[in-house]
Amino acid sequence: MRKLFWTRRAPGFSFIACVAAPFFLGCAEPRVERAAEIFGTQITVAVSGAPEEKAAAVIGEVFAHFQTMHEQFHAWRPGELAEINRAAAENKFPITLSAESAAMISLSADYSRRGEGLFNPAAGKLFALWGFHSDSPPARPPPAEAVKKYMRAPPDMRDIKLAGNVLRFAPENTAFDFGAIAKGAALDAAKKILRKRGIKNALVNVGGNIMALGTNGGRRWRIALNLGKTAAFIELKDGEAAAVSGGTARFFIYEGRRYQHIIDPRTGAPAENILAAGAISADSENAGAASDAAATALVIADSAAAKRIVQNFGLSAALRADDKGNVFVLAGGERFAD
Repeated sequence: MRKLFWTRRAPGFSFIACVAAPFFLGCAEPRVERAAEIFGTQITVAVSGAPEEKAAAVIGEVFAHFQTMHEQFHAWRPGELAEINRAAAENKFPITLSAESAAMISLSADYSRRGEGLFNPAAGKLFALWGFHSDSPPARPPPAEAVKKYMRAPPDMRDIKLAGNVLRFAPENTAFDFGAIAKGAALDAAKKILRKRGIKNALVNVGGNIMALGTNGGRRWRIALNLGKTAAFIELKDGEAAAVSGGTARFFIYEGRRYQHIIDPRTGAPAENILAAGAISADSENAGAASDAAATALVIADSAAAKRIVQNFGLSAALRADDKGNVFVLAGGERFAD
């Protein structure tokens, strides 16, 4: 594993507000750019080389689809996900799901396996216990006994029984939370819409998760991965997606100790040591979801597991940063530039 040191900070573009997130670096001025507030975060879509009226209409279609996904998969507000979790808590199996929810659970199960269980969207109750199912950060850690009780029977995605659109079984304590995959999945949905409508060149930002299509005025889209104390720059190829996960944006400090929102499902406590991780995926169907899930797992993994996870996901590039600002490149080192 190669260790690199970056000293340059990423410039702060006003239309991307996330602290630990990739953001656009313009090689050429995009012809049409629109922004919206969805998924509780800033969404930006830039389209290059298309008529303004057409580009604006397609961007509007993308935003409408994002809003539907947001309502469907919200972890703590009324919607289909809340209904699924309620039925699972009451042991009301089998549960008939929408095609979208079934696909999300199926993909999550696959990515949980690739992430060696460190990406675990069945652990929603644990995330809620830590107070991260809220629009405002928690003030203190949960009681130790409450975490200990949960950890006596932690749910595992390997135990989920799904047949088509029917959820046959989920283990005790299961509550799905797609917060570590939904934004990436939204990128994949946007790619399908944009390409179906004939848009060849675009950059989609969903709260720091980035998908690139084509080029920006004939040159590759260039983004910066903001890892908190450091930044790494990379050009994305057509269809690639980038995600950064970490505790630089959502965390709280209690009695001088910092607690981030990414929870280690093995211990029931927030991940430590790694401040942020970035993942780049070129998966033809699910680059956005893959990069999102992989980045989360890489924040939690030790060095050996991190190497395996990069291979399991087939990432085209990946890196991690610790709380001292050191950056460790796991894959695609030749693609990163200061």
